[in-house]
Amino acid sequence: MAQPQELYRFGPIDLAPGIRPVHVVTKLYAAFVGVAMLSGISFLQGYILTEHLHIPRGQQGTISGDLSFWVEVVAILLFTPVGVLTDRIGRRPVYICGIIIMGLGYGLVPFATSVPELALFRLVISVGMVAVAGTLATLTNDYPMENSRGKLIGISSMANILGAIFMAVVIARIPSFLAERGFDAVTGGKAMFLAATLLCMVTAVVARYGLKSGTPIARRERAAVRTLLTSGLRAARNSRIALSYAAAFAARSDLVIKGLFLSLWAIQDGIQQGISPGQAMARFGLMMAIMSGVSFVAAPFFGWFMDRVNRVTATIVALCFATAGYLSMGIITSPLDFAMIPYFIVISLGSSFMLKSSLGLIGQEAPPKERASVIATNSLFGALGILILTVVGGRLFDAWGPWAPFVLAGAYQMLLLAAAIIIRIVAPGMSVAEQKEKQRQITAASV
Repeated sequence: MAQPQELYRFGPIDLAPGIRPVHVVTKLYAAFVGVAMLSGISFLQGYILTEHLHIPRGQQGTISGDLSFWVEVVAILLFTPVGVLTDRIGRRPVYICGIIIMGLGYGLVPFATSVPELALFRLVISVGMVAVAGTLATLTNDYPMENSRGKLIGISSMANILGAIFMAVVIARIPSFLAERGFDAVTGGKAMFLAATLLCMVTAVVARYGLKSGTPIARRERAAVRTLLTSGLRAARNSRIALSYAAAFAARSDLVIKGLFLSLWAIQDGIQQGISPGQAMARFGLMMAIMSGVSFVAAPFFGWFMDRVNRVTATIVALCFATAGYLSMGIITSPLDFAMIPYFIVISLGSSFMLKSSLGLIGQEAPPKERASVIATNSLFGALGILILTVVGGRLFDAWGPWAPFVLAGAYQMLLLAAAIIIRIVAPGMSVAEQKEKQRQITAASV
């Protein structure tokens, strides 16, 4: 018979049995670095195309789109096997391998001499990305008690945002810093990517000693590989897990749609106003900073809200914000017009809340011994959303107008909102009172 494990708290967060505050601190640091690496490659890649490979600007969009497509294909192929591995051998070794592979990929990128070589190195990063993203999502759901899941998701989101900001304002500025001291552009690019590599390697060591080993389930109780391979699809028979999958389809693609199409819209609108692309991006960068700041401040409040209501209710609220925000893009005058800030705040909150609610709902519903595999399927639907909505949205962007991809996403979320309301009525799942009773039983068993 297993011995009761000690219970700890991390501030307002009740931790699962055996989870110590040091595990949570390490997890937040791992998220800070991991998300910095996940988000950073998209905009650092432009520096390589321009300064290292000397690709004409008229070709960079196509090349970037093709690279993103193959990155998502690799992710789709690997999410399930990596999720199975995470459930079998534990979260810590998979995260460590993932961050090391990402670091190696970052170290190779500035030495690419052609686009095919760059594509190969991007795929190396993609392999690590799948492992890092999957384990971080799983750890976020492993570490808290059910009644504190939303709070940890909110705090983790703050670490994610800080990681993305760190990559943009520290790592990305290394070439400029070195150029002011007489170094050439290629040397600056190598230093930038190798600094990211070093950070990944340091993080691997920190994770080795700071993350909890094993899984929430004893080794003898872990599910068989054959069971884990199909667990994600079998879990979809649970209507709340199916809702989480459908929400993930929109949530991850939301972030790509914002980053890809809003910036392109800003550049095109700037040209019409007689503003250079650089000036347009600088102005739009301020808009993005406001959006990120709002998401950062709102993250812990929505996390607290998620722990106070039924998780399907939280998903409905997130969908209300997302639907209103994305559909409102059909009436804004320009992404460079600061009078439009309220609309951009709503769309930013909507996409942020969607990610949190989807993760919280899947964490509540997924069986602990299959959690990583089910979360991997959730991520798989997110990758499919990116592929479909960006390909279709890109064509609508050219054919109908820059507002079209956003209205498409908003229409999908409006349909999903109706489905979520029906699920809330007929299959609401665990109530807040049931969450508290579950925690009381775990606490009593651990005393």
